Parts: sequence; structure tokens; C-alpha cells
Amino acid sequence: MAKVLLVSYIPELLRERERVLRVAGHEPTLAATLASASSAIAQQTFDAAVLGFIVPDQERKHLALALKQSSPDIKIIMLYFSSLKNTELADALMPTTATAEEVLRAVNYLLNERNGERTG
Repeated sequence: MAKVLLVSYIPELLRERERVLRVAGHEPTLAATLASASSAIAQQTFDAAVLGFIVPDQERKHLALALKQSSPDIKIIMLYFSSLKNTELADALMPTTATAEEVLRAVNYLLNERNGERTG
């Protein structure tokens, strides 16, 4: 279905989100560091990206800019704890308490919206 970049510095969250997205038919790519996320962006394009809350604000902004330059139609979801700094490039914001299933629903919703499909 869709190529999704998952960026989080918490390995357990990456694995859980990867599992849920893969079961739903998506192709997740995991990045646990800024370097691995930057490398993934340089090597391929993505349909969606989920940037975790633990990723520092400036790194999230850097990654979001690189993603938008690489894939202008990409949909970006940013998870937040308390700071909404540097989230202007996000297509959706979600609290850190969002479950992997809620992240999946947001990815599907944004991709359907981008593709002009009706969402309900």
C-alpha cells in the first residue's frame, strides 16, 4: 500500500507501530536516529511519515523539510507531548498517548484524503 517512515528514539514504539502498519499492508521504514532517518529520506520517497515526540524540535523541523522536499505530496504526522514548536509542516498532530492503531487510522485518513477518496 503506502511507504511510511517511522521516526522515534524509543525502539518499543517503533516496533509496535511497525507491526500495526505492516499488518494493514503498509511498508514501514524504521529510523531510531536522525542519521538513519536522513539516510532513509535520501534513498527513497515516502507517502507518509510519523515523527515521534521524543525527536527534538529542531530535528523534527529538519526532517519535515527534507521529507517535503523529497516528496511534496507526503503526509506528515507529528506526535507531541507538550511543545507544538516547529510543527507547522505537519498535516496532523497527535498526542504522545496515541496508540499504534490510532496512528494507523491517521495515516490511512491522510493518504485517502490526498488521493481524493472519500473518508468518513
